[in-house]
Amino acid sequence: MALPTLRGPRLTMRPVEESDLDFLARLNADAAVMEHVTGRPATRAETGQEWARRLGPRSDTDRGLGYWIGLDDDQPVGWWGLGATGSDPGSGELGFRVRRERWRQGWGTEGAATLVAHAFTELTVTRVWAGTTVANTASRRTLAAVGLTSVDEPFPGVLTYEVSRRQWHATHPRAGRRGA
Repeated sequence: MALPTLRGPRLTMRPVEESDLDFLARLNADAAVMEHVTGRPATRAETGQEWARRLGPRSDTDRGLGYWIGLDDDQPVGWWGLGATGSDPGSGELGFRVRRERWRQGWGTEGAATLVAHAFTELTVTRVWAGTTVANTASRRTLAAVGLTSVDEPFPGVLTYEVSRRQWHATHPRAGRRGA
């Protein structure tokens, strides 16, 4: 099953392709973008390895889990993903990175909200979760804005956020329902 193209109010999200590696490498080469991910810019080779994992074992397109490039007027803004979690097959791991010049403009929130809605209206995902650092206040605000709440700190300085299908539908009663 191929991942669908998704649409937000301003953002068109299409599945990531191998031809996106140049954009992804430029994004990962920005020290500010990578500050809370690796603490340093990533090389092109490291980005290639990251995306081999994301498009390989971290994707499960049969269940609708994978990664999207977000476009504004055909220009890439960033990427968003619902990654497969091997230890919890009913969940999807929300992740995203946005180009620095697009920060604080609502793009992260729009893409994340689009994926969470997709997970709970079109897929059979029962839980969406994300991890971030305590220091990454922008990501923490984005996760809260799309309905995820902090549930634990599995490691010092690292937080887990989540929302269940039931919780999300309680706050989005007009949204369609599919799956459990």
